[in-house]
Amino acid sequence: MGDIVEAIFISSLNNERASCNVQDLRTGTDLMRYKGGGQMQRHTLNMLGEKFVIAANSTKPLLHVWPLNGQEQMSTIRYVVPGNVTALALSPDSAFLIAGIQETIYVWHLNSGRLLNMMAKHFQAITCIRFTDNGEHFATAGKDGAVLVWNLTRAVAPLGNGDSEDNAPFYSFNDHGLAVTDVHIGMGGIRAFMYTVSLDRCCKVYDLSNGSMLLSVVFPVALHSVIVNKLETSVFVGTGEGQVLVYHMNKIPRMKEYHLEENESQAFVGHTAGAAITSLALSVNADQLISGGDDKQVCVWDVASRQLIRSIAQLGSITNLHLRLISSSRFHPAPKAAKFFADSLKRVITPPSDDDYIEVLVTEEYEDRQHLEKRNFDDSYFPTGLETDDDDEEEAAAAAATEEEQDQDQNDDEDEEMAEPEESQDASLLAELASLRAENARLKREAKALVNMKVEQIAGQVSSKKKNKNRNRKK
Repeated sequence: MGDIVEAIFISSLNNERASCNVQDLRTGTDLMRYKGGGQMQRHTLNMLGEKFVIAANSTKPLLHVWPLNGQEQMSTIRYVVPGNVTALALSPDSAFLIAGIQETIYVWHLNSGRLLNMMAKHFQAITCIRFTDNGEHFATAGKDGAVLVWNLTRAVAPLGNGDSEDNAPFYSFNDHGLAVTDVHIGMGGIRAFMYTVSLDRCCKVYDLSNGSMLLSVVFPVALHSVIVNKLETSVFVGTGEGQVLVYHMNKIPRMKEYHLEENESQAFVGHTAGAAITSLALSVNADQLISGGDDKQVCVWDVASRQLIRSIAQLGSITNLHLRLISSSRFHPAPKAAKFFADSLKRVITPPSDDDYIEVLVTEEYEDRQHLEKRNFDDSYFPTGLETDDDDEEEAAAAAATEEEQDQDQNDDEDEEMAEPEESQDASLLAELASLRAENARLKREAKALVNMKVEQIAGQVSSKKKNKNRNRKK
């Protein structure tokens, strides 16, 4: 567990270097830089399982995929979509991809690439898509101020059912007066609380279990991002004036709408004044807050003291912040695969070279198969080669005879260590034991006689060959 890190994925509107870079939240160490994806659209950066990163291009109808441990895009995967993606989300099991293209929601099955459904219930472009923690529902927010909650099972209905109930949202909230900029869904599936922020300066809290609005907190400035801690006691919102404000749920009066004054909220001040805070993230234990804005800065804050710990300069406005608890070894380059085939076939015969080699791939399955035999064959069991010298044959025969005698002596020692039966045993058992011992002794004598006969036979053959060889030499 020593190599587990809190990795923060950062993307910005930058087309010069990397599309996305990954840093260790605690140390600031660079873990990886992903290149070649252009400018990433806001609310589109996601982890595809545990091995890939996916994001949408903000200027082209393309989805880019990188291996987690590689800087370059995967050349074998190219996702072309009907239009520029404005929001993107993956189901927690990475089986379904939900994309917002203008005001239409597209649902794809990733394993097969099939387009399962298209739903056009928003009147303006979709700005954000969020899944519940169990993946059964997802929410879409748009510039029209609407927030729609969908059941994933109904959303994956086949095409052609545009007028059916399968394309109707589970909930429809139209409480915001301007564009909804961000959505956060807490823990609990369909029984969770949902937090939305908008340019109308409101942060609204909904209960997804019954579809009711619980609270509307009105701020003095427009809101662009929202994040809530795991206990859902503190709500952090990013404003359009370069500040991160926090309010505590247990201190809000019991009323449906509450106007929060400037002196009532706690502010994190460190970004450039007037630059919108576009992205927020929290560490796993919620002791550090990460914020990114249009001032090309990513700031890491201590939540308790609201002090700035570290500032990370970027080359463009921050579009995505994604924190993931992951092993740092996953960013290491993969080992080079064994080469089973040559790059080309030669046209002329060439002599062998000392540089020629064959790569042998030994897997764990192969090694396990080699140990299935109970008997342990050492080097002395098999001959090292086929020799023609008579002296070597004699040595091999002597070694084989010595090994058989050692095995026989070992069996004798094991038999002598057999425990004597207790005196209280029945007489019939003693008689049976004596019979077995007698039979065992007889088998030992026969085995020893066979071994001696085999040794004499081998020795005779060796001696006969040696005599024939000497006789041939005299001639």
